[in-house]
Amino acid sequence: MIHPQGVEIDSESEAGYVCYSKTDIAETVEVWEEGTVAADLDSNGNVVGIEVLSFDDETLSQARAYAREHDLVFPELFEAAR
Repeated sequence: MIHPQGVEIDSESEAGYVCYSKTDIAETVEVWEEGTVAADLDSNGNVVGIEVLSFDDETLSQARAYAREHDLVFPELFEAAR
């Protein structure tokens, strides 16, 4: 499992970003149809980071599942920021 290199959390707006690589971002894809989870990918399709735009249980569950599918550790810090 790959651990994050950095985590940014804005508790006031309930938004956050988990950085897994300092590689240039080639594309951003919507991870969940609700639009509250997106992933930045490099030119090889590897996850550079995951953006979360809400800290509700379902959104965090979707982000965590996506991270797990890509062998990434998703931090528990978001639950504490609610």
